[in-house]
Amino acid sequence: MSDQDFLNTEMDEDRTRDSDETFQAEGEIQQEGEAQAPLSKPTIVVKKGEETILEYVVDDLPVLIGRKGDNHIVLEEKNVSRKHAQILMKEDQYVIVDSGSAGGTKLNGEKISEKDIHTGDKIEIGDYTLHFDSGLPDDERTVFEVEEETVLEEGTVVDEDRTMFYEEPEAKLVVVKSDSLEGEIVLEEGDTVFGRDEDAEITIADKRLSRKHYKIAREGNEFVISDLGSSNGTFVNGQKITQKTLASGDRIQAGSNVFEFRVVTATVPGKRPRIGVLVKGALAVAALAVLAFVVYRFILTPGAGRPQKVIMQVMWEQGTAAAVSASPSLGDLNGDGFIDLVAADRAGVVYALDGRQGGLIWNSEFRSGGGAIPSSPLLVDINERDGDLDVIVGTTAMGVLAIDGGTMRQIWTGRIGSAASSSPAAADINGDGIEDVFIGTVQGMVYCLDGRQGGAVWSFNTGARIESASALTDLNGDGVPDVIIGSNNYRLYSLDGRNGRSIWTYTETEQLSTVACGDFNGDKILDVALVTPTRLVVLAGQSGAVLWTWAAPTGARPTHADPFLPVPPALSDLNDDGTLDVVISTPGGHVYAVDGGSKGSKYLWDYGLTRTRKSQPALCDLNGDRTMDVIVGDGQGNLIVIDGKMGHQLNQLKVGGSIDSCPVIGDFTSDGVVDIAVGTQNRKIIAVQTETRIKKNRIVWGSFAGNTMNTGTIQE
Repeated sequence: MSDQDFLNTEMDEDRTRDSDETFQAEGEIQQEGEAQAPLSKPTIVVKKGEETILEYVVDDLPVLIGRKGDNHIVLEEKNVSRKHAQILMKEDQYVIVDSGSAGGTKLNGEKISEKDIHTGDKIEIGDYTLHFDSGLPDDERTVFEVEEETVLEEGTVVDEDRTMFYEEPEAKLVVVKSDSLEGEIVLEEGDTVFGRDEDAEITIADKRLSRKHYKIAREGNEFVISDLGSSNGTFVNGQKITQKTLASGDRIQAGSNVFEFRVVTATVPGKRPRIGVLVKGALAVAALAVLAFVVYRFILTPGAGRPQKVIMQVMWEQGTAAAVSASPSLGDLNGDGFIDLVAADRAGVVYALDGRQGGLIWNSEFRSGGGAIPSSPLLVDINERDGDLDVIVGTTAMGVLAIDGGTMRQIWTGRIGSAASSSPAAADINGDGIEDVFIGTVQGMVYCLDGRQGGAVWSFNTGARIESASALTDLNGDGVPDVIIGSNNYRLYSLDGRNGRSIWTYTETEQLSTVACGDFNGDKILDVALVTPTRLVVLAGQSGAVLWTWAAPTGARPTHADPFLPVPPALSDLNDDGTLDVVISTPGGHVYAVDGGSKGSKYLWDYGLTRTRKSQPALCDLNGDRTMDVIVGDGQGNLIVIDGKMGHQLNQLKVGGSIDSCPVIGDFTSDGVVDIAVGTQNRKIIAVQTETRIKKNRIVWGSFAGNTMNTGTIQE
C-alpha cells in the first residue's frame, strides 16, 4: 500500500466517527462552541497591470502555467516560457515551482525556484501577476515580532517568516512496496532491527532478507541506518550502503521491500519559546486550518494529490498466422496522413495495418515464401518513384526482402548467403540519396546492402551468430554513420560505415544485447550502452573504452535453468540532472533505472512486483510530469506502465499472451492521444488507447525508439 493509499484509508475510517467529531457530511468543519467555517476551492486571479485577465478555480493539481496552449493557465506574452511554472502539493502544502523558465518566477518580489505559497501571495511571471487564494481559513502568512531583548531557548527554531517553534524530530518509514507490510512504521528510541527473524523488531516475510538484515538507530537528532552483514545488501536511493545517516525522503530497499524515510517535527510538551507578541488562540486557529486543509484536500476532493493513473483500454486487435516475436514498426505507408503499423510473424507473413482500426491496408498479407521473420520490419523510402515508405524485412529463408509500401510488390531481394537473424537498420552511406540497409546473419556476417537494388556494398565476418540489431552513429567524425553490432562470441564490433573496416572491438564474457546510443561523457559523440545477463556497460563511442558499469543485484541475475538473452536498454534523463539514465530489463522480472550521473554507483529505482520476464522497455511521458515513463510487456500478457521518476506502477492491462517484444507508441488515430501497440505469442497484434495528450500524428517510440538507425533514444 502506498503512503497516499494509507492516508486515504485513514480518512475513510475518520468518516465513520461519531457526530461529536469535527468532520461534517456537507464538507464543513466545526469545533465545539465555534461557528462553522465553509471551505472553498483554491483560486488564482491573473492580472496584467490593473486588468484582470482570468480567474482560475483549481480543481486538480498540478496547475501548469506557461505560453503553450496545453497549460491550465495560458499567458501569451513572449516573456513567458512555453512551460514556465507549476503549482503543486508537497507534504500537505501548496508550492510554486519554476519549470526552468528563461525569465524566472518571482514570489512576492523574490525570485524563486520553489517556494510554498499561501493566501495573499503574489506570483510574478513575465508581465503577469497571479494572486493566490488557497481557500483555506487563516492561511495568510503569520508574522510574529520578537522583542530585541528576547533570548531564544535552545532548540527554538525561527523560520524565514519569523514564526517561532520549539521542534524535535520524529521519524517514520512509509511502506512504498512490500508483500507483508503496509502503512507506516514509527521509529522509537533506540535501535530498530529489520529482518526475516521473528526476534527482529520489524519482521518482514521475504526470503531475500537475512534474519537480521539492517537496523536504524537514533543518534541525537540523526537517524543512522546500518547493514548487519546481510547476504543481499541494503540500498539507500539505489546505492548499496554499510552505514549512512538518513535524510527525509531517502528510499530504503532490502529484498523486494521499499520504505521511504520521513522526518516530522513536534512541539516538545511543556516547553514554549518566549516571544514578544502572543496571539490568543493561535494554536487552536492553526489546528483548525490544518483540519480544514485535510478535509478539503483528501475528502472533498478525492484523488487530489495522488499520482495520476494512466488510463488504458484495448482499441483493436488483429489475428496473425503465428506468434509475433518482434516489435511492429510505425509509419504512414499509404499517404493518408495516419500512422500505420507493420508487423511480421514467425510464419513469414507481413501485415500492414491501419492504425485507426487495425484493418489491412494491403488487399492481403504479404507472404515471404518460406521461413520465419524473427525481427522487426524496417520502414524507409527506397523507391524513388513514389516517395512513400517501403518495408524491409529479414527472413530465415529468402534473405532480405524490400517491399513497396504502397502496392505490396517486391522491389528487390538481398542475397546474404544465410538466414537473417537480426533487425535491419538503414542510413545513406554512399551519398546517393537512398538509405542503405544493414543486417546480421546466422553465419555471423554483417552486410551493408545498397538501398537501390539490394546488392552488397561490403560485408564483415564476426565469426559467430548475430542476434542483435545494428545501431548506426558517426563514431569517427567523417560524417558517415558507422555500425555497432554484437555477435554470439561475446564481442561488440564498431565498423566504418563506408567500407566495413573495424574501428574498435569490445570483448565481454557474456551474451550482449543490442546497444542504445547517447552522449554520456559530453564529447558530442554518441556513446554506447549495452546489457549482459548480469550487468550494464557504458562504452565511449569514439574509442570503445569502458566509461562505467553497473552490476545487477544477485536476485536479478539469471540461473542456469533460466538462460537470458539480454534485451536492449532505453535512455532518458529521468532525474533531471542533465545526464542520461539507463532503463534495463533483467532476468527475474526486474526493471531498473540506473543513474547515469552517478556513473553506475547507484540506481534510481527497481520495479519487480512479479518474477515474470519483462520486455525491452519503451519510453513515453504518460502521466504528464514531463519525465519519461517506462512501458513494458510481460510473460503473462500484461502491458505495464511504470512511473519514470519513482518506479511506481501507474497501471497494468491484460492484453493477451506473452509479450516478448518492445511496445511501440504514437498517435495512431490522429486525435492527439497516445496509443500503444504490441505483438503477442498467442498470435495477435493489439492496439491500446490511453487518455494522455501528445502532438497529433507523432511517433514517440517505434521499434528501437522509432528511428531507422536503431539508437534506442527518443529523437526530438
